[in-house]
Amino acid sequence: MKHLSWLLVCSVCLPTLAFSDTDQQRMGGHGLALPATFSGTLPCADCPGIEYHLDIWDGQQGYALRRSYLERDLVIDEVGRWHVDPARNALILEGTGNARSEWQITPNQEIRLLDQEGQPIESDLPYTLVSGPLAPTDLRLTVTGLMTYFADAALFTECLTGQRFPIAMEEDYLALERAYLAAEIVPGAPLLAHLDAEISMRPQMEGADRMTVTVTQFHHITPDAGCPDHRMPAEFENTYWGLTHLQGVEQDQSNERQEPYLLILEEGTRFGGTIGCNRLMGQVTREGASVEFGPTASTMMACPDDLAEKEAAFANALSMTRGLDLMDQSLRLLDETGVELARFNALYTRY
Repeated sequence: MKHLSWLLVCSVCLPTLAFSDTDQQRMGGHGLALPATFSGTLPCADCPGIEYHLDIWDGQQGYALRRSYLERDLVIDEVGRWHVDPARNALILEGTGNARSEWQITPNQEIRLLDQEGQPIESDLPYTLVSGPLAPTDLRLTVTGLMTYFADAALFTECLTGQRFPIAMEEDYLALERAYLAAEIVPGAPLLAHLDAEISMRPQMEGADRMTVTVTQFHHITPDAGCPDHRMPAEFENTYWGLTHLQGVEQDQSNERQEPYLLILEEGTRFGGTIGCNRLMGQVTREGASVEFGPTASTMMACPDDLAEKEAAFANALSMTRGLDLMDQSLRLLDETGVELARFNALYTRY
């Protein structure tokens, strides 16, 4: 019973399997519909070009990038986390081997590579990747992640992306399984493992094909360790704040194609946001833990009745706000008596 209870808890806390057939695009506050694949051929100093295949997932802020150098028989794979700088409307990728690149988010669902200082590249050459439906790329690289094993089923949660994959029971898998069992941990508990892997779409015993880890070489395990969590505390300004509660009511965003958010612009005197239809904007004044919004303007699109009601409630909550409570990745807006009006979680912040 103890083991079963642990598994039930674990099934809630672990991310969903990567690339499920239920992945649906959703427009984020940053202006990109995710999950998505971005592709294109960018300039190369000593070859005809570099083919980019960039997969970006939404919930865990993970990405996978394959760069294929034309006529050089060279392929470089990379995984990591992404975040957004709202002040520059820039998508920032940080991943394997201290890799880092910055991309300008354009109004037409494209991203354009920025230089090493994060500035636009002044050139007529193509530096843009075009967005399309998520079409996962194969990967071959060294990874570190949490393996779980129970009832002859093995899963691997890759640390850099937060994505979870089934593990194929072939090649060097048996060495990994033996190390897991020899660790004598609670059945189904996670164990940190380091291995060379191929990650590719594979058939499953049940259900749709999924991206699957094949262990090409097992290196070692690290007992009593987990994936590092270095998510940076969010700032009040220059952070996309995703609405989770409004006037005490939890907000279910699972079916919304445009996520509700509040953004305090970097200079701290203006804000923008949406409930999912019209865009709200206006002035904001803050002194320490005191804050006031207004006056507020709005676009005038016709909205479904439920969204129109939420917009009115959201605008009212902003107008009544007199204080804030900011802690790590959470923001609460309070009225003059300290009662919560709205609650938010930080979106797209750096890991």
